[in-house]
Amino acid sequence: MKFFVILLLFISILFANSNSLIEQKKASKIEKKDTLVEENFNEFDDFENEFSENDKLTEEVFDPLYSYNNWMTGVNDYLMINIVEPQAKVYRWVIPEGGRTSVLNAFKNLYFPVNFANNILQTKVENAGNETSRFLLNSTIGILGLFDVADSWFGIKPHVEDFGQTLGYYGAGSGFPVVLPFFGQRNVRDLFGTFADSYIDPIYYNDWRFYNTAEPYWHSVLLKGYEDFNEYSLTPEAYEKLTADSIDLYPFLRDAYEQYRNQLIKE
Repeated sequence: MKFFVILLLFISILFANSNSLIEQKKASKIEKKDTLVEENFNEFDDFENEFSENDKLTEEVFDPLYSYNNWMTGVNDYLMINIVEPQAKVYRWVIPEGGRTSVLNAFKNLYFPVNFANNILQTKVENAGNETSRFLLNSTIGILGLFDVADSWFGIKPHVEDFGQTLGYYGAGSGFPVVLPFFGQRNVRDLFGTFADSYIDPIYYNDWRFYNTAEPYWHSVLLKGYEDFNEYSLTPEAYEKLTADSIDLYPFLRDAYEQYRNQLIKE
């Protein structure tokens, strides 16, 4: 780019003695080129500054469990590539996409108490009303949530919220990152949020509650694992595509997770 600028200046000097019309045209062209070059350099500076700021943010991440998280990410990565993905291919072949989508819809329908409560806690009353309408429609017309008729027939979109998002909505920091076996990237705020949500989430077993989808508790953990596995089967090879170009896997997944959760909180 600098060579291009020098070349333009040389051409302008070489033809300095040309007639006035040519001089005016050349000057006009050079002015436009110089402006374009300056804008390009400014854009590059802005990108460089943004990149530097991102590097600074990455360096400032408080990660006291880095060694463990890095190791567990490697374990999960091995499991994803060598076990989950091959099994997902078989699962996709056995269960049609429509069946897997219905399973996903049913799980999402069960999540209603969590969505409703956290929309209320975030003072999103209209969204809470929409979630109630969705639950009633999908549980009846949609046959226990197997079909999302609330969206496809009535245009009522979901408003998924959890207690981790609620805490973030009120300004709670994410805390340090934690990588869970099998379930992957989390942070302290979201772990606490999941624990709080489990008291009203039908998937997790609570002996004091009149509604439970599984018991004892470890059955509900298996059910949650199946939910995630079924959802992953609907996005073939998504994990491999996501991580294909990553140089350092754990920091990449950690930062991607934080950006994703922060975006959900802003919404």
